[in-house]
Amino acid sequence: MGKRRKKVVATVEHRCPYCNEEISPDSLPPGCPYVGETSCPLYPEATAPAIEDGLGETIAYRSDATRVDLDDGFPQVDDLIDRTLGQYRIGPVIGRGSMGRVYRGEHKGLGRTCAIKVMNPGLIARQPQILERFWTEARALAGLVHPHIVTVHNLGSDRSYHYIEMEYVPGGMSLKETLVHGGALVPIRATSYVHQVAQALGAAHQAGLVHRDVKPANVLLTADERAKLADFGLVRGMNMEDLADAPIAGTPTFMAPELFRGAPASPSSDLYSVGVMYFYLLSARLPFASDRLPLLIRLHERAPIPDVRQFAPETPEAIASIITRCLAKDPAERYASAGDLIEDLQTLIFELRDIESLIRESLDGLDGVIEGQRDRWRILLKVPGERLQEVRVEVTEGRQKRSLLSVYSVCCPADPSHYEFALKLNAELTYGGLSIHDVDGKSMFVMTRSYPGSNVGPDEIRASIREIARRSDWVEQQLTHADVF
Repeated sequence: MGKRRKKVVATVEHRCPYCNEEISPDSLPPGCPYVGETSCPLYPEATAPAIEDGLGETIAYRSDATRVDLDDGFPQVDDLIDRTLGQYRIGPVIGRGSMGRVYRGEHKGLGRTCAIKVMNPGLIARQPQILERFWTEARALAGLVHPHIVTVHNLGSDRSYHYIEMEYVPGGMSLKETLVHGGALVPIRATSYVHQVAQALGAAHQAGLVHRDVKPANVLLTADERAKLADFGLVRGMNMEDLADAPIAGTPTFMAPELFRGAPASPSSDLYSVGVMYFYLLSARLPFASDRLPLLIRLHERAPIPDVRQFAPETPEAIASIITRCLAKDPAERYASAGDLIEDLQTLIFELRDIESLIRESLDGLDGVIEGQRDRWRILLKVPGERLQEVRVEVTEGRQKRSLLSVYSVCCPADPSHYEFALKLNAELTYGGLSIHDVDGKSMFVMTRSYPGSNVGPDEIRASIREIARRSDWVEQQLTHADVF
């Protein structure tokens, strides 16, 4: 007998083939990227209503494909809002899903605003064993502190409710809601978000955890537009004994094809989901979609990988190549790790950035003038003592052909009699370094510092220009007692 397929925990019946939201001929769902247009591609006669809050309902199904009421087990009149739960004062509901509800709360002792995820009592009543797994996974996540992961601070039980305290993300708009309100993202913005999610997954994978439900709805944006991967409700440890026997779980439109064949979730299947999300952010469409689950599975398993440039023509070829690699049917043909994906994304981000605008922005607040273009600039800056110092900013190539942004300033000619001074000075420096460079055909002492081009910001460049100018001018004074460079 052939191997039996596992039952899918999440399934779809009548859904838009473009956004995967539940749909009927009467209306478009909240959360559909096509809201605001006159019709839906699946049901042309449907009229698009206005979005009230930008949030689509989270749909969940039992393994027998019968729908789970998300409020199952919670009182009809919420007895948590404006009440105390353990150490927390509970506020309004800010999210809900098949695992439970998320409330805005406040730690009474610390006065800290937080998010309180309360497990669905009905789910625990049906599957008591899930509670211990919930605690185990929450403890694992509590040890995972990363700037692009929603942090777990605490867990507890009170009045038959089981909950975890998580970092509260002000605003908390998800990537999915961002698309709903603003449409598909430009390549640099989409790539920046995917890069941050890949960093979060890299940290989780190194800690031995697989997310299993990477999608735009599970990525929250902070006020300064940093992405934070959230909703680790389906996370599993890669070394858990029962991983091979775990039911398939996740969102079918974002799931890797091997998962439908019964393979255990892995870092590779998370990266497949990243590829689907990348495609979706750029085009507001899914690479594989159907309103029938069997067809959707076949598309993931057998359909050719679509070229995102068919729907987003402005997408660079390099992005299309990354998406194609992430969506490879064979896990062995995908990125070997999140780290490998991160490296390609870093290079891509630098290529997509407007470097000249970045450099000119970095001069805000500095008393100096700039000239140059493309990948080389000269800045004449005033330094203490009514002196002037020239600083150069250049795009260079580092190891593994990764782009670097180098900030340096000439101190003086590299006279061998000054080598001992240079060595001693380098041993004392905590910022930048003194080295010998060929500058315009001459060997010169230069003060320099380099940054990865993919994520350096104007504030860092500004601080570096100021400090490099000051230090190199000081070296020039010590060695030449002049103000030439």
